[in-house]
Amino acid sequence: MPENIHLTTPIALAFDVTDAVGSGEPLTQVGRLFLPEHPESAPAVLVCLAGGTYDWHYWHLEIPDRPGYSFAEHLAGHGFVVLALDHLGVGESSDPTSSGPVGLALLARGDAAVANQVKSRIAAGTLSEHLPPLDIPLVGVGHSMGACLTTVVQAQARPYAAVALLGYGVDIANVYDESNTAGELEDRIAESERTFREINGVGPEANSCIVPRAHLRSIFHAPDVPDEVIAADDAVEAAVPVRAASEVTTPGYVAEFAEAIEVPVFLGLGGVLDVSPRPHAEPGNYRSSSDVTLHLVEGSAHCHNFAGNRAILWDRMAAWIATVI
Repeated sequence: MPENIHLTTPIALAFDVTDAVGSGEPLTQVGRLFLPEHPESAPAVLVCLAGGTYDWHYWHLEIPDRPGYSFAEHLAGHGFVVLALDHLGVGESSDPTSSGPVGLALLARGDAAVANQVKSRIAAGTLSEHLPPLDIPLVGVGHSMGACLTTVVQAQARPYAAVALLGYGVDIANVYDESNTAGELEDRIAESERTFREINGVGPEANSCIVPRAHLRSIFHAPDVPDEVIAADDAVEAAVPVRAASEVTTPGYVAEFAEAIEVPVFLGLGGVLDVSPRPHAEPGNYRSSSDVTLHLVEGSAHCHNFAGNRAILWDRMAAWIATVI
């Protein structure tokens, strides 16, 4: 880690996204803000969105006697302001109950509203009492479902100067049903949801659930991840909206949004195993961007932030961001 890393208590922030979602119920998203040692010199704000079964802890996992598992602290050590945000229906954010199925479109409206509020509040100096007014860009960072949502948010609202998309791909393999690749998109999503509910024992009335992590362990973690790290990760597991989880595991969902991304794109995938069956083909899906970088995390499975080479990925991202913003 950088020698001047500034370890601070994460600052809880809340964002009202009621009007943006438009369902008529009051909705708030909650996140944690991490500040660098010299926040007045920060070059960018990283808005970080976690994947399914995760909340903001994916970006800041604390393990007794095992430091170094906090992406947020590490990137703050590189000088960035970092916001780890919970989607609606996840972690400490509001759980929509009057908005119908909690799918990716709804989550994207909330996440986009937060990004726009962060942009205006950082410029006005009202994001945190510890931050002066700053004229700096936002960078979208997402992992898995969070990467899919970062893609959707950027395609529709364009709040980011660059995006780092980790552990997700346009050519995603459906981890619940490998044969579910034919037919219209809505039919495939419906089949994904049926399979998701069956595998995870979720009734038709439930909007969200806790997914048993056991059958995901070989996908999430390579053999080098210590058992105590996996246990600490499992201890902070968050609920996942069923509809969103079904959509995000359906091949083809994100293709049209990826094609619309015009800003620089950083793609990070596990070098041992991840959700894209053809990682080297992924850059070709971002046809509107003139700057697409692919990085395979050596020795890592899907959850790169717990891999032995996690800091190599983090440092590579920090260096990449500095060159594109």
